[in-house]
Amino acid sequence: MFLIEDDLKINFEGRSINFVIPIYKNINRYFIPILEFIKQIGGKINIKRSKINVMFKEKSTICRDYCIDDYKFTIIDNVLYISLFDMCRILRIRSKWDYRRSTISLYWDKSNYKNCGSVCGRAALIRFEDITAGGEYLDSDNLEKLRVVADYMFSAGMQFHIAWIPRFVDPQDGIDNDISKDYSMPNANFLFTMEYLLNRNGIIGLHGYTHQYGDEVSAVGTEFNDERNNDEKSIRKRVEAAINTAKKLGLPFKFFETPHYAATAFQQSIFEQYFDIIYEPFVGIWGERIVKSPRNHRTFYIPTPLGYVEEKDSIDKMINRINNLGEATLASLFYHPYIDFEYITLKSGINRYPMSSYSESSPLHQIVKALYFNGYNFTKITDLNLNSKKYEFKKIFYSFLNSHKYSKLR
Repeated sequence: MFLIEDDLKINFEGRSINFVIPIYKNINRYFIPILEFIKQIGGKINIKRSKINVMFKEKSTICRDYCIDDYKFTIIDNVLYISLFDMCRILRIRSKWDYRRSTISLYWDKSNYKNCGSVCGRAALIRFEDITAGGEYLDSDNLEKLRVVADYMFSAGMQFHIAWIPRFVDPQDGIDNDISKDYSMPNANFLFTMEYLLNRNGIIGLHGYTHQYGDEVSAVGTEFNDERNNDEKSIRKRVEAAINTAKKLGLPFKFFETPHYAATAFQQSIFEQYFDIIYEPFVGIWGERIVKSPRNHRTFYIPTPLGYVEEKDSIDKMINRINNLGEATLASLFYHPYIDFEYITLKSGINRYPMSSYSESSPLHQIVKALYFNGYNFTKITDLNLNSKKYEFKKIFYSFLNSHKYSKLR
């Protein structure tokens, strides 16, 4: 734990919070003195054993039976601290990050996001590709838009996956950003957003370690193929570095994916010693179905036969592939969420309350509608019956999309 810089400011509902007790950071996660914060925003808190009860004149927020795996608490000099994200989660608070002013503005969440769930039926899988602390994903507005995308997925009961590149490298610009080591406010916002995605029913996977090689830029370069990191020592070193980064940050992961699906059979044989799910086709059995490894008879390889939307102009090709899916084909695709950012408008309400509008004409909305009208709904790879020849949900959810009047596409 380290004392945070004096210039970091936290506002609540437009009013500055003047902490008497200092704020700390642990790598890129802020820790707030919860008792003082609750008192300054006009509430009372009662903590008894495993129950936290927070009361306000017009609000009541209760968190029962918290466990250390769900909320990040710590005690410093006999003061109870909670991570900023977990405080926002418990109290249902939204955040707005301003790097230039070194300010995080907090507000009561006026949105009524509820995970209504999706209808049962054939499963579709979507993976948000190349999420990393670099490029557009360090911009404050873009991270807020990514949270808006997660809100949309959550409210519609659509599960999603996050292909995270743990370390962003751009050698030509002298950038080597590992958020488990390098503190900055943008990195803290990125980690906050990753936790937000998890809380919106996202599943994180490791998309290589740097997704690059030599002088290449992360998310563009190729990390594994028959000429790169092709010996056992190099493979293990990079896989274990990715795993250790995630563990250090406390980010749970469920799968691995090779950048550009370029791995060899030998490289995959090493990957599957670490992972039960590899989110890419099995080398040697390039098909449209899930494959259980014939090597260890445990690891599942999950392909993406629908491919991806290269840019927004190619959405028609994706819709056509969806409309012509065969019954034997897994409805699985990956998508770069930055494509939807131009369809999201960020606004400010009273006291600069963060608001947004998300156009239903966005490519992601169109993909969701097309799959829905073809009898599919998004689920998690961990909820699939992987041993079944029919890709259906293990769980049955309440219907959300039936309550919306969508017109069938094309």
